[in-house]
Amino acid sequence: MRTATLPLALAALGLGLLPTLASARVEGHCEYEGRKVALVDGAAWAVPEDPEDDDDEGYEDDAPEVPSGPPLMLAFVTFAVDAGALARATDREDALRDQSWAQDESARLELTVEDGVVGQQYLWISPGTNISYSSNEVGQYKAAAGAKGRVSGEYRFTPEDGQELDCRVSFDLALLGDPKDAPPPPGTPLPPGGGEPGAAYLAMNKALHAGDFDAMLALMPADRAAMMRDARKDPDFAAQMALAQAMSPSKVKITGGRQDGDRAWVEFTAVEAGSPRVGTAEMVREGGRWIMLKESTRDPD
Repeated sequence: MRTATLPLALAALGLGLLPTLASARVEGHCEYEGRKVALVDGAAWAVPEDPEDDDDEGYEDDAPEVPSGPPLMLAFVTFAVDAGALARATDREDALRDQSWAQDESARLELTVEDGVVGQQYLWISPGTNISYSSNEVGQYKAAAGAKGRVSGEYRFTPEDGQELDCRVSFDLALLGDPKDAPPPPGTPLPPGGGEPGAAYLAMNKALHAGDFDAMLALMPADRAAMMRDARKDPDFAAQMALAQAMSPSKVKITGGRQDGDRAWVEFTAVEAGSPRVGTAEMVREGGRWIMLKESTRDPD
């Protein structure tokens, strides 16, 4: 979800809201319908294998395997990637999407490369332009010799390749490895129970599920508190709050986290829609109090 399209109360609560690891060199742009966006950063990783790709309506594919490397995802964006967070993510496409949506305006170009050929291209430009191509070969991709653990090359997609879309990019990207080998988040571990950041997150979660409007305001950044006050004037506010409560984790138990100065990341387990979840709440200290910037959840590993 992009916060600009959320009901005001949900945006104020930070439902749908997000420094680098290995340097990347990215130079390029995409232009569509008169709008041109500059691509300035990116990342690359191996695409996880889908077991269903080996089946055809439940039957095993008996064709002999042709040795080849795993498909690669090459992603190029208009903002500085938090490569550390991306390296730690188990679903990197989803994690990069979250980083993209956290920007006021952004775009991302995603290429799936296999055996030296781009088979899928996806372009997203905020607030809602989506362009996707899939074929035996999309655009013109040229790999270049690069250092070990890196992916280098050039890519070009011209109007001759389809629609009025012009993308070109040259790059040298670090190839992200196993999330288990990624460096830890910055900072030092939180004490058992999450310390002050954990207590503030639990207080916010409790206030939301209790519908305690004043308690929620006290635990929000000033700009989002103002949004919430405005949202309360909306005749649909009660429905928005009910939706926010349904979207928020319940039965939260803090399992750990880290603090880096005035920022902290609280890790927890919870339940959503009756299913177990794990998540992270990003907290910031302002004026001596901890407030929640963002929370995200995912299926347990």
